[in-house]
Amino acid sequence: MKTVLLATAATLALTAAAFAAGNPMLAAGGARGAAHRAIHAPPKGLTALYDQNIGDAGYGWFSQTLSSYPQYDEYLADDFVVPAGHTWKVKEVDTTGFYYQGTGGPAHSVNVLFWGDKKGLPDKGSKVAECDDLKPKSGLDTGAFQITLPKSCKVSLDGSGKRGTRYWLTVQANMDGVNTSGYWAWMQNVNVANKQGAGYYYGGGNSVSDPQCLQQFEGIQDCWNAAGPVDLAFALLGKDKGG
Repeated sequence: MKTVLLATAATLALTAAAFAAGNPMLAAGGARGAAHRAIHAPPKGLTALYDQNIGDAGYGWFSQTLSSYPQYDEYLADDFVVPAGHTWKVKEVDTTGFYYQGTGGPAHSVNVLFWGDKKGLPDKGSKVAECDDLKPKSGLDTGAFQITLPKSCKVSLDGSGKRGTRYWLTVQANMDGVNTSGYWAWMQNVNVANKQGAGYYYGGGNSVSDPQCLQQFEGIQDCWNAAGPVDLAFALLGKDKGG
């Protein structure tokens, strides 16, 4: 476990131009804020498969679609490992986060995606599962989402090899735009578990420090010249078979 330093001053604020009507410029990847973290006991028949839902850094990173400004759409992702010989059937995803600027939310819905791993980063060519336009069971009003995955979106993740298999989780809020709903920020943890969080700013309009972040997943730290690696708050609930 490594202690994370918060982002540099250059990334701690959005410029005033970011809120100009008609042509906002997203000049930072996140913002300071107070998260509404909620801890949920696993529903009957389910267990906590993985949990790093801490969200204690006082800083969050934007992860959303913006219907008014799709050039600022982005994926954030963080990783977890399914142990060798196990199969995880994920039924619920919990996150800690908050809304920033605009009306302070809420989002219309959320997207949940799972990716394979490629050299320690999410493999954008290996999308394991995608569940779009979900209405969280709770937290849509606060930004701390409790997301039940529907039967139509089955997520079954196998662990193989000697060290298990690494996967990556993306949670993305579907918002209107900065001047209306604002942004959704995924809360950062003080400590990093496994690999650091990654970002892919596929809309192409973000003022990232590393242009590669507009083309593929890279570490959030590199995308925004943050002072240390970034870890995102989430938990997975479901059923564990094997072992």
